[in-house]
Amino acid sequence: MRHVSDLLRTPAGRRLTLIAGPWDARPVRSVVLVDEIRELDSAPVGALAVLSRNAAQGCDVLGALRTAGRRGLAALVLPGPASTAPDVVDLARRVGVALLAGGSEQSLSETVLGLSDALRADPDLLLSRTREAIDRLGAMEGASEGDILRVASAAIGAEYGVAEIAEPAAKNAVIRVDGRPDGYVRWYGEDPAAAIVAGVVAAMLGRVRAAARARERAREQALLALLRAPEKDVRAAARQARREGVPVDGRHVAVFLRAPRADEALLRRVRAGAAAALDPADLTAPPLVVRWQDGLLVIFTTDERAAALPVTDGLPPLGIGIGTLQAGPDGLRRTVVQARAAAGRAAPGEVVRFDRLGAHAILTEVCGSESAVLAARDMLAPLAGLGPLSAQAIPTLKAYLDHWGSRSRAAEVLNLHPNAVAHRIRRITAALGADLSDPETRFALQLACHIVLERECAPGTTRPAASS
Repeated sequence: MRHVSDLLRTPAGRRLTLIAGPWDARPVRSVVLVDEIRELDSAPVGALAVLSRNAAQGCDVLGALRTAGRRGLAALVLPGPASTAPDVVDLARRVGVALLAGGSEQSLSETVLGLSDALRADPDLLLSRTREAIDRLGAMEGASEGDILRVASAAIGAEYGVAEIAEPAAKNAVIRVDGRPDGYVRWYGEDPAAAIVAGVVAAMLGRVRAAARARERAREQALLALLRAPEKDVRAAARQARREGVPVDGRHVAVFLRAPRADEALLRRVRAGAAAALDPADLTAPPLVVRWQDGLLVIFTTDERAAALPVTDGLPPLGIGIGTLQAGPDGLRRTVVQARAAAGRAAPGEVVRFDRLGAHAILTEVCGSESAVLAARDMLAPLAGLGPLSAQAIPTLKAYLDHWGSRSRAAEVLNLHPNAVAHRIRRITAALGADLSDPETRFALQLACHIVLERECAPGTTRPAASS
């Protein structure tokens, strides 16, 4: 462990002069530059504090020595000649602080950097600083990322930060979550202790992120279970969602982004955009973002004061639908159905609000009824027996009925020859045993096609084919 006497023998310390106080009362643990005299109150224990000319100007040397003694500093370095008055010498001895005078020809940066390099070369100090920092971090297990970085920076004397990609000009330690790289702990300088502690910090941040993501996955799964639950199971699913931290009892607005091939990069981008979509003061919980059906679903939960809809400027230019503000578990399910329906009518880069769908909103509300969905599936279930045609049977029937039984117009929509449409319709009506000349039958089948395709259900299935 190095003392002031050891540092005075180094190249950086040879131009310093001991003018008062003991040179071996305390080991020197760090070197700090003090640009304002009040910064002495926050200097770490064992520091050798180098006062700048600004800090030394008009400085009360006796007051500075008292502060240094109270803080447990090892030494004070004053720029240029310093007082050797008897009261200064006596106080320096009593508080155990070495008072040094710096050479006028040596810059402050050279002094601080040179003494810091000399300290870092001391193996005993390296071990002591590293052990102390790790001990302090051990008490931080489970703390937030910001608190861990703050404590580590203060303990080791290096400024740690976090970056998504490695910075060439900095030192970097990889943060791993479940064995995969997930960012970097960044710091500057050549301090070996800082490098060792950075590895510990990176491991801690990896555990913090892994735990946070496990909680997030549990919330997402509970939310998806609530959305998929049949009406009779909604209350039980809502209880489980509450236990996992889903704020089911608030007022919800759903935003759906149509993105059939949503990857992790898009998911991260949507999460970042969702965080800025509403004022955090109006949210009772952070936005939830999950994969749902053929895209990404964002749930905003607000309090009674919030009436504004989310701002979508920060979201990717996809087909986006926004539901209406709804309360409670049933309202959450309803706004999700609304947002998905609105997104289905949005072109890429367009935002469609459910409350502006007009007549289409009625169809969406019908699609949200479990009994209507079951009835529609049962009505169209025979089409599952049409072999290769079964996958195209419902879209073909819908196009035909939507265009008032016109084979030519349906053929344009389906990109088929009119004769092919006629052939398909004959097979479809035979499988259903339906008389398309009857107005009520036509209306019922047309509505069933819309309901099933809106919910993206395959014939004969019991759940949306594209649900997450």
